[in-house]
Amino acid sequence: MSVLSVVAGILPYIGAFLLGTLVNAILKGTQVGSYVGIWSVLVLYAFVTSMPTIVGNLQLYVNRRRMLTLQMETDLDFLKQREKIDIASYEDPQFQDLIQRTFRNGANPTFQLGNAQFDIIRALVSFVVGTVLAIHFNFLVYFVVIVTAIPAFLMDVKYAGKSWNIWSKDSPEQRRLADLRTHITFRIPLIETKLLQSGKRLLLLMRKILSDFATVQLSLEKKRLLHASSTDILALIGFTAGLFLVVRSVVSGQFQVGTLVYIMTTLSNVRNSIANLLETISGQYENHLIVRDMITFMNTGPVIIESAKPTVLDLSSVPEITFKNVSFKYSNSEKYSLRNISLTLQSGNKIGLVGNNGAGKTTFVKLLCRIYDPTEGTILINGIDLREISLEEWWSYLAVMFQDYANYDFLAKEAIAIGRSEKSLDLKKVIEAAEISQSHTFISEWKDKYDQQMGVEFGGKEPSKGQRQKLSIAKIIYRNALVMILDEPTASVDAEAEAKIFNSIENLSKNTTALLISHDFSTISECDQIFVLEEGYLIEEGNHIELMKKIGKYAELYNLQAKRFKK
Repeated sequence: MSVLSVVAGILPYIGAFLLGTLVNAILKGTQVGSYVGIWSVLVLYAFVTSMPTIVGNLQLYVNRRRMLTLQMETDLDFLKQREKIDIASYEDPQFQDLIQRTFRNGANPTFQLGNAQFDIIRALVSFVVGTVLAIHFNFLVYFVVIVTAIPAFLMDVKYAGKSWNIWSKDSPEQRRLADLRTHITFRIPLIETKLLQSGKRLLLLMRKILSDFATVQLSLEKKRLLHASSTDILALIGFTAGLFLVVRSVVSGQFQVGTLVYIMTTLSNVRNSIANLLETISGQYENHLIVRDMITFMNTGPVIIESAKPTVLDLSSVPEITFKNVSFKYSNSEKYSLRNISLTLQSGNKIGLVGNNGAGKTTFVKLLCRIYDPTEGTILINGIDLREISLEEWWSYLAVMFQDYANYDFLAKEAIAIGRSEKSLDLKKVIEAAEISQSHTFISEWKDKYDQQMGVEFGGKEPSKGQRQKLSIAKIIYRNALVMILDEPTASVDAEAEAKIFNSIENLSKNTTALLISHDFSTISECDQIFVLEEGYLIEEGNHIELMKKIGKYAELYNLQAKRFKK
């Protein structure tokens, strides 16, 4: 691409020289009546003027080959980095703004930045060659043409930065726009949108965001138009003045007519090359600002800093987990989500975590998973600070299902086996996990059983929400982890299946600690240990019988639920 760009930058001057030579030869031949040598110049001129098309085709071919590889590798690199970045970063609004700015045009700015390098090479070569030739003929002409072209470049750079700043400041609203779009572009949210008849309202909200952005952008474009027109007129005046000086030289007999053609073409090429060079550089500036965000994204470091020499647990049995004076608050909040929590999750126990919404249950789980580190205090695994343990190792011992879980439109067996993807699929264990989660019943009724493709978008079976939740539980069971964490795992499951699932969980071997978050006290009451959180504080702990005797918060919540069932 570089070699072809250099050739493309030189060819116009060779063509201009041959055209000038040809014109001079024709005029001379007309005067002397002999055209010897004209035809060879004509053939050579025809060949040179056809070369840009050939070079352009070669550039197109080479660029497409380069782009195919670049696009694949770049997309994979960005996806790899997205998967690598800490979960905590994704909960940071400023990081979400960075993603919005970075990927509003996909990876295209990186390709445009790369392609423009070759445009710069071509324009730079053309500019240098043209400069040498123009100065050789008349330095004053060259100086006038170049100086009057520079203001246009400065104007382009100025407005490229302002245009990027508009996008940068508008990132939160662009994220809101993207979220609003999902309610119309994705199938499940669209169904609710239609049934709630909320489409008009959503479209009005989107129109306002787009309109507000367009108003600011159009105001900038009007100013850009005014200034661009002024600088273009200045460049035109400079070019016209240059041509005037050249023509005057011909009229005075300093140059031949063919040489005039050569000089005018050279000046035109120099003017175009400097314009293209400056325009490309100014365009690069805007792409640079976007790609700079991409580089910032790719260089995003971890929120969770791992130990340089992590302690290896190499667990084969369930660890004892201790929270010691643990407090935590999110970086964008002054209020603590958890305050001075001290407790021990005994090995192999079935543990219940209860409390009203906002009590700190999910934050507790995030700390246990080391999505965040405590603001104060320590979490100990068999007496070892969790911060001293490798994340990869610690996560290999966990099986976590949050309220918002991922669905996989794979084959049924693959959707379950994703729970332990580093190992080969074990169909026997897949079926066992499906039986525990009560998924086996409906999978067996499907035409292709465990080979059934799921997802109506892929021509497969569309499981109900309850079936999806059972499959997700199966995925967690299949993982066969030492510590299982389930956050409202059966919210969409029927009562009979829920009872069977929890009965199976309760009967798990003592080689699994199960931490359960649920508002269903009939389930929680069967746990070995129950911890009650309120406004971030641990206010009660014990088993069901002990907590009922205390007649505290747990007993109050339990009796409220029991009272509803008695009605």
